[in-house]
Amino acid sequence: MTLILCEAGDAAASWAAERLRERGRAADILPGEALADAVRWEHRIDGEGASVAITLADGRRLTSESAEPILNRLAYIPTTRLQATAGADYGYALQETFAFYLSWLHAWPATVLNRPTPQGLCGNQRHGSAWAALAAAAGLPARGWRQSDEDAPGFGWVPEPAEAFAFVVAGRVLLPPVLAGALAAPCLRLAERAGTALLGIGFARAEGGSWEMVGASPVPDLALGGEPLADALAEALGR
Repeated sequence: MTLILCEAGDAAASWAAERLRERGRAADILPGEALADAVRWEHRIDGEGASVAITLADGRRLTSESAEPILNRLAYIPTTRLQATAGADYGYALQETFAFYLSWLHAWPATVLNRPTPQGLCGNQRHGSAWAALAAAAGLPARGWRQSDEDAPGFGWVPEPAEAFAFVVAGRVLLPPVLAGALAAPCLRLAERAGTALLGIGFARAEGGSWEMVGASPVPDLALGGEPLADALAEALGR
């Protein structure tokens, strides 16, 4: 069984679940709100390690003793209950809940694609300028970054439109036929520098016709990777 943690209505999560089932792997989609409605949490950390046990509202139990692999696309802490109960302490409660999720997902002993970071529950959600700098350090051709005070505040968080997508899955690089094989090694280095096991990388043509990176994400549209990506996910999550 693979657990797919995601936001409600995540079409890419549904696509991944269907493709995994076609390959003989059971897959269960677990939206963030289902985790928020859990009736009991146990997370213990001591000198011998850490353990996790979650009792969901429908009676299912998720435990580190029988840990299943996780495809993690959970971008946000579920906040419905916090908003209803935290009152003036909402900000503090939100930070503590984030830290709790970060800890138990790090402690989960089975494969997790992707593990959380302080900058995001399913991996570091970087500004476009940060992705461009990481790509340059990895030797991956990237579109130069330009931003002025005339641009909207959220400008850097919306990637440019891409014409082709590459994916890195647990050390395996998947390139569409239009992208040269020489891009495989720098794509892998980008994922390693980003600390992200599952990464989608968008490319567009430069003026001279060469390909350059225009953005990357730890929560890509998985369907864009097609059957090769489904095969890679099944392999990575079956370890």
